[in-house]
Amino acid sequence: MPARATKSSRPVKKSAVDVFKFGGASLADASAVRHAIGIILSPRPSRTVTVVSALAGVTDALLAIAEWARVGDTKAVDVAVDRLRARHRAVAEGILTTQRARKALVKELDTAFDELRTLAHGVATLRELTPRTRDYLVARGEQLSAQLVVAGLLGRGAKAQYVEAAELIRTDGVFGNAFPDLAATDRVVRERLTPLLRRKVLPVIPGFVGGGAEGALVTLGRGGSDLTATVLGRSLKAQRITLWKDVPGLMTTDPRLVPSARIVPQLNVREAAELAYYGAKVLHPRALIPLAHISVPVFVRPFADPGAPGTEISTRHTLQRYPVKALSIVRGQALVTVTGNGMLGVPGIAARTFAALQQAGISVTLITQASSEHSISLCVPAERSAHARAALEQTFALELSRRELEGMDVKTGMATLAVVGLGMAGSPGIASRMFTALSQSGVNIVAIAQGSSELNISVVIAERDAEAAARSVHDEFQLDKIGGGGVRSDDRLDVVLLGVGQIGRELLRILPRTRRRVKPTIVGLIDRSGYLFDPEGLSPKQLLAAVAHKESGAALTSMPNAIRASAPEAVAQIARHALSRPVLVDLTADETLPAIRKALAADWDIVLANKKPLSAPRGEVQALQALAKQHGARILHETTVGAGLPVMDSYAKLVETGDKVLRVEGCTSGTLGFLLTEIGKGRPFSEALGDAMRLGYTEPDPRDDLSGMDVARKALILARLIGFTGDLTDVTVESLVPEAFRSMPVAKFKSTLTQQDKMWADRQGTATRQGRVLRYVLRATPTAVKVGLQAVPPSHPLAGLRGTDNQIVFTTMRYREHPLVITGPGAGPAVTAAGVLNDILQLTPA
Repeated sequence: MPARATKSSRPVKKSAVDVFKFGGASLADASAVRHAIGIILSPRPSRTVTVVSALAGVTDALLAIAEWARVGDTKAVDVAVDRLRARHRAVAEGILTTQRARKALVKELDTAFDELRTLAHGVATLRELTPRTRDYLVARGEQLSAQLVVAGLLGRGAKAQYVEAAELIRTDGVFGNAFPDLAATDRVVRERLTPLLRRKVLPVIPGFVGGGAEGALVTLGRGGSDLTATVLGRSLKAQRITLWKDVPGLMTTDPRLVPSARIVPQLNVREAAELAYYGAKVLHPRALIPLAHISVPVFVRPFADPGAPGTEISTRHTLQRYPVKALSIVRGQALVTVTGNGMLGVPGIAARTFAALQQAGISVTLITQASSEHSISLCVPAERSAHARAALEQTFALELSRRELEGMDVKTGMATLAVVGLGMAGSPGIASRMFTALSQSGVNIVAIAQGSSELNISVVIAERDAEAAARSVHDEFQLDKIGGGGVRSDDRLDVVLLGVGQIGRELLRILPRTRRRVKPTIVGLIDRSGYLFDPEGLSPKQLLAAVAHKESGAALTSMPNAIRASAPEAVAQIARHALSRPVLVDLTADETLPAIRKALAADWDIVLANKKPLSAPRGEVQALQALAKQHGARILHETTVGAGLPVMDSYAKLVETGDKVLRVEGCTSGTLGFLLTEIGKGRPFSEALGDAMRLGYTEPDPRDDLSGMDVARKALILARLIGFTGDLTDVTVESLVPEAFRSMPVAKFKSTLTQQDKMWADRQGTATRQGRVLRYVLRATPTAVKVGLQAVPPSHPLAGLRGTDNQIVFTTMRYREHPLVITGPGAGPAVTAAGVLNDILQLTPA
């Protein structure tokens, strides 16, 4: 086996060790082996120990060779050995770039396959296959795979070394199903591997293999390569163990049964063991035994997507909102029941039952007994049910002849459904919810088993009901939200603020004063730099610090624990967490449609103060509304028009009562209202605009207000309500910024305000001579939308507006002669924040 390595004197801390394990599916061909080598060599601060399985399908091929050898079929042996030789040669040629390296590796492989052929012919001659010889034959698959990976690493310039597993993993010596001697293995592993790691060598070790008595090679049984990895991780006190699999992680259930199954981000070791026992074939429970009481996390991650987080298995207990984290269905079961009055008070009946099945080599997956001791029921694989009946009838032949036992009832076509979660013990009503969900789906429960730890509740059902049962229980415990989304909750509403400007900061100030049983919980803040997030809610101290931080002009990412990301990336990352009735509140003036789409796709509701999403091109707005409908989400946007005024609410009530809106007019810019009121008093334009800027009424660039585009967006939102089918480009907009001032830098524009004083004085003078007042007015009908400066007569409803007040006038079939007028404050962070809060509160539980 290869043993080359270059020296290096720099030591590596034990805590910086990663253990990687690649299964056979991850080593199917040359391309897959190259990918595995790339993962091993990807930049990281730690040293890596690699465990490998045989190439996909090789173990089964070696078992077949052993069986053909046992019956003396040397022709079949030769064909199978040649086929395996060709496959390994193809991988060797596909992972090495130089002819010299290929030739050397092929020579090593040929020697190994010649030995394999000789051994198999020896078995064929004797027609005897001992457990020891079988293990020696089968272990060759992992050894050859390790040779290939080492050669590939060396070919990429890495320092790698093959280490024989039989010399590291000390076991109890049971052929075919050995288990490691953990204490002895700890000592050997540290002695052998620590010096290599200090020299920055990458050890590669065959999985599934260990050493027995007198140096005999043994195999570790099912899940043996995973077991090798966890044993090594324990011995080296690794910082993590990563099992690279052909699945994205451990799922809440089988996605073939429940399409909405999700990846579970984190499982406690006990939870993972229960799931593994009950049919989650991703991981064998034996592999977790070495990690008992050891804080080394195991990650099950997808080989095809190395950047994906997969599932963490550790001693932590997270996702505490989920008393049930996953469920498992085991099909192909038979329920065997031993019944009889002669069992009452008779000691040893259960012991004899299980002893009979153990002697027959039959595994029992579930046990239940009534307190009356009249019967014992247990589940066994359906294909062994006849053997189970025979074994029990033989054991209890005397009792059956005396009619002390009524007989052995066997029901085939059964399945076991198990729900698993550490939180079940402290959550009353879990069993009730499970049984109710099954009952409502028409699923009959045949037997029930639950341990006193309440880590697992298992029921036996008819196999034909497996899919319906899995779907109903999965939905009842909201497991489709465990990796993110909106959880139904009666006591929380989780809010993420997109934008922490003046309105956002004001909202954070008034939120604690909310008089509701359920107060919204701020879990996330997002600005242009990144986000700050805590799924349990940002503390008052964190929120106050964020407010002070933003007021100083700093970015969120300069705060502790903040993460740099774009708005869509931030929403996507936050959405991976399960939140209670999540709401994204858009308080920006940016193009935020991508972030909003991410939130809707994760079943979040949306509250908008930002006008741009709903004034986007009509097709995009319709797609957004369709996405919301698809995910059962609401988009509330009262403050997009009229700040805190009930404009949208009033429109909805008009329509709900059968009225039809014919025309909408109004003044919806508090900034322009303030400006025109001050100019009407005789003040110069420059002074009035300067006051508006100081009071926070304008955008950072006041031309954003003066251009009229803000009012145009509001007008378009209103017009679309009453049937207008155009876009923003179809709105006629009068800008109040002279052409010469539109493209200059903001600072220069602010310095030239006095140059516009005469123009505005002339405008005001003309209006005064006509007995009119200046107002910036929107007018929307189903066929046209226009915004611009108007001189309105004193009798007009808009003439009486003062300061930042807004006014909307609805002319409807019902209110045609006397239009419905809505008037009130329309500018300022406090007014808008209050309107946003009102929208949020509409989403809270009553």
